[in-house]
Amino acid sequence: MLEGIICPVCGATLKEEDLRESLVCVHCKTDLHSRDYLDFLEYLMTNGIVENLDFFDTDVYQEDIERLDPEDEEEVDPSEYEKKKDNFSLYENEMIPTTQEEDIPDYEEFEGLDEDWEEFNRREYDSF
Repeated sequence: MLEGIICPVCGATLKEEDLRESLVCVHCKTDLHSRDYLDFLEYLMTNGIVENLDFFDTDVYQEDIERLDPEDEEEVDPSEYEKKKDNFSLYENEMIPTTQEEDIPDYEEFEGLDEDWEEFNRREYDSF
């Protein structure tokens, strides 16, 4: 038994037994089975105090059910928003990556590279 269940209208303490019988406050006679007290009803359902109420109760959730009615949805044609194959063929050639030749010469193309090595090798040999 949970302690401290109070009426959301008058603030009086309510007994679980009374709430199981009917969702009416014994003090202020307010019918608590209403959308105005939705948080209170969900608290009672979560804690297993009331079993004759669920989340599909049309008295409490009628506005949500009407708002989410699939018949009221606008008819949307998804093909208006989808890309067509014809549109992609325009861009296919642009999407293929191409390799560009860079104008940076390789190390083998530097002028005088062989002469530099020959001179370096002679200096090494001459020092012996």
